[in-house]
Amino acid sequence: MPSAAYFRRQADICLRLALIASDEEVSNRLIVMAREYTAKGDALAGQSGANARPGADRPGSAESEGEAALPSARMPPIVR
Repeated sequence: MPSAAYFRRQADICLRLALIASDEEVSNRLIVMAREYTAKGDALAGQSGANARPGADRPGSAESEGEAALPSARMPPIVR
């Protein structure tokens, strides 16, 4: 079973791809996928009682390396 950190990494990848996608439909779908992955990560973290901060459940996370995390509250809105 994937961990909360796995789902958060997948969400981060989707958001990064959405930022560089030239097709608006693809970008919007990637943002939706990122939100879904973030929700799954949050749900797993809640079930296990783990800290809800992205990357908090693994050493050497992007946050500790100086990269800003991308929490779901800061995800760009879906444009249709």
